[in-house]
Amino acid sequence: MSLKKLAFPIFVIVIVFLGVFSVRPAILSVFEKRDELDAKNLELQGVRRTKQNLDALYAARESYLGGERGQMVYDYLPVSVNQDRIVDTFNYYAAQSGSVINKIAFSEKAAASPFAIMNESGGTGDATTGAASDIPTLPKTSSFTMSADIQGSYESIRSFLIAVSHSGRSYKLTSFSVEKKASIGTDANGQPLLDPKMLSGNFSAEFFYLPEKQYPKGYLLPVFSGSDFDLSSIDDLISKEKAVQALTEPESAGRGNPFVL
Repeated sequence: MSLKKLAFPIFVIVIVFLGVFSVRPAILSVFEKRDELDAKNLELQGVRRTKQNLDALYAARESYLGGERGQMVYDYLPVSVNQDRIVDTFNYYAAQSGSVINKIAFSEKAAASPFAIMNESGGTGDATTGAASDIPTLPKTSSFTMSADIQGSYESIRSFLIAVSHSGRSYKLTSFSVEKKASIGTDANGQPLLDPKMLSGNFSAEFFYLPEKQYPKGYLLPVFSGSDFDLSSIDDLISKEKAVQALTEPESAGRGNPFVL
């Protein structure tokens, strides 16, 4: 076979080889773009589903806030410090119980949330809406500490504490003390005479609140993966508030007032 007869087949083979070499990257790029498009379509479906959930949750929220449970949520964990209301409430409880609050002091600090259920990395993710690393951390509560001095009889201070425990506000009692300290005069030696019916006390409590804030990619939070609120914890709180006394005393054969001999 002469070289002239082989030249054309060799030429065709070279053209095909070069064509495959040049076209292959373009074909691979098309497949990559198709995979990217499928991923974006999947993400879009997740976003549309999240929007539907958000619309349903928003409508439920508006209806929910008009009822007893919705108001209780904002009272239990308000969005602002709302210290004025606490002062008014505690003064009202003191007046109703027959005790007197002599001093109130506040100090604010940042607090780790007792309500957060996710770690700093954001927890688990949903393949349709984003990776785990894209999910923002749940909001954290802030808190402030209130310290107050109170004076009154054993019964009045006890009544005051019962009322406080039913205040419907999220708080943690951090310290409390009561002692005989009210002087009604002095004895022959100049020593103060203490009134056994009047006591002085001090207590500190940490109050929580949840400031309103914009959270980037907040729509990726797992709470928006459904179209209904989980209100079981709120219902449980309301039922316990109505059914169980806030303060109970153990049965004792001793005296009711430990400050009276």
